[in-house]
Amino acid sequence: GDSSLIEKAMRYASKTQQEELSSQVSLFGGTATVAMPKPRVENIEPFSEIEKLNLEKEVVGIYISGHPLDNFRFELESFSNLSCQQLNDIEPLLGKEVKVGGIISAVEHRTTKTGRPFGKFTLEDYSGNYTFTLFSEDYLKFKNFMNTGWFVLVEGSVIKNSWGQQNVEMKIRAIELLNEIGIKRCKGVQAKLNAHEISPELIKGIETLCTTFSGNTPFYLKIRDEQENISLELLSRKFRINPINDMVKEMKKLVEVEVVY
Repeated sequence: GDSSLIEKAMRYASKTQQEELSSQVSLFGGTATVAMPKPRVENIEPFSEIEKLNLEKEVVGIYISGHPLDNFRFELESFSNLSCQQLNDIEPLLGKEVKVGGIISAVEHRTTKTGRPFGKFTLEDYSGNYTFTLFSEDYLKFKNFMNTGWFVLVEGSVIKNSWGQQNVEMKIRAIELLNEIGIKRCKGVQAKLNAHEISPELIKGIETLCTTFSGNTPFYLKIRDEQENISLELLSRKFRINPINDMVKEMKKLVEVEVVY
């Protein structure tokens, strides 16, 4: 594993340093030692994209080559109505329904002075971050979602509270995983084609994507002929799909796409 390789490298460095000292001593009549072979690097699994990004954040303080949420752009655009940065200015949001998505970047599980459990988790998106605090039943209900590195959508409403420094808080109603929400809520995906732009290559490309991202969601073709002012909507009997971020992103490279909820 990585740790054993690091340990070997450290032992090698230590031994090399000792040998350098020994060689200096030998100039004055000391005894030289036998050279230690360099540690052999075994096959190591490459870092996943998320592991690379986490290392960048840990070492540099920011994400450089991308953002962990890039794989969930479709879900965020479809289901969020607010950013973490906007949630930090919470007073004007009183009475509003809030849906905010992101990655959980920090978690605390704690106990009050009276022995009651509570917790905090920080949600991060492209705009910034926001920390939620959960007590009593809310904490017990949602604590299983409080895991660093999880991608979630938090839904609730901004209400008045009777504790703390702020007069208002976001009361969480539901937390869902971003990688499941599209599949759960999507009623269908519609590919919009212009009749004069249809070609065998285009149809083959659409069929390939439908096969690659096969699932249980209905797939529709909406064909329009602007010259004749005719529009035809067809439900595919051959394909049902999985409406995740990658599928929608790739389909949009070929045709206009509408996701129905």
